[in-house]
Amino acid sequence: MKQSTRTSWHFNLISAVLAFLLWGGWAFVMNSGESVNRGLVAGLTQGTASFLITLCMVHAVTYLFHRFEKPLVKVVLPACIVICFTGFCLVNVHTLMGTPRILVTILPALMVAFSFCMFTSWRLLRIHQQQGATQYE
Repeated sequence: MKQSTRTSWHFNLISAVLAFLLWGGWAFVMNSGESVNRGLVAGLTQGTASFLITLCMVHAVTYLFHRFEKPLVKVVLPACIVICFTGFCLVNVHTLMGTPRILVTILPALMVAFSFCMFTSWRLLRIHQQQGATQYE
C-alpha cells in the first residue's frame, strides 16, 4: 500500500501564523506612509491573504509533488506553479482593496513564498525517500 507523503498540521499552522504576522506587518509599514488607514487595510489584506495562501500552498505543493515523477521536477515545478497562481491572486486582491504600493507589498512575500515552496517540496522528497519510495522512472 502506497502511503501519502505530507507535512504535519503543526508545521502548516505555525507557517501560516508567521506569514500573517510577517507579511501583514510588512504591508502595513510599506503602505502607512500615505495614511494609517491605508496601511491597516493593506496590512490586514496581506496578512490574511498570506495566512490563507500559506495553508493552501502547502496543500497545493503536496498535491503537485505527487503528480510528477523525477525528483528535480517534484521539487521545482510545484513551487513555480504555485507562485505564479499566488502572484496573480495577490495582485487582484490588492487592486480590489486599493493598496497603494502593490508591487512593493507583494514582491518580497512572493520571493519568500517561492523559497518556502521549494523547502516544502524538498521536505516532501526527503520524507518520500525515507519511506523507501526511491525508485523514479
